[in-house]
Amino acid sequence: MSSVQQINRSQIVGETAAVDLVLAYLKDGLDPSAVTLPVRAERARDYMRQQLEGLLYDAVLADPSFSLHRRAVMGPAGREWLRAAPMSGDVAEAVLELARDGGDAAFRRMSDDEVTMVLALSTAARGVAVWGVAGTIERLQRSRAVVSRP
Repeated sequence: MSSVQQINRSQIVGETAAVDLVLAYLKDGLDPSAVTLPVRAERARDYMRQQLEGLLYDAVLADPSFSLHRRAVMGPAGREWLRAAPMSGDVAEAVLELARDGGDAAFRRMSDDEVTMVLALSTAARGVAVWGVAGTIERLQRSRAVVSRP
């Protein structure tokens, strides 16, 4: 396999895993502490994190109340969804900071796996706040159809 094929494969694996993780939180209500991230290859993990950051960014920008002139506080439906999401410790603290648009201080002491879970949970909650659960799942499934093919 050529290096370009390896990069393409890593990108497909990582981006698909990112979408699948957010979908799992929405559909299955996974406990983040019980999640074993499926991506171990460093390059694929980088693509996974990049995809999660992009999905989160898209959800924040899609909020009709978003403005560059004030904090991007998560909408009520997303905060409500977070109340039911099983979280604890540093992951919960970081997710709640992001919901309040309070920065990323908690990230400084987190493992890569924890940061990935924070991004996935935050993406799910922000999506729920903007599009609802069904709308977020639909958008993620469309994204998955694109990122999972060569």
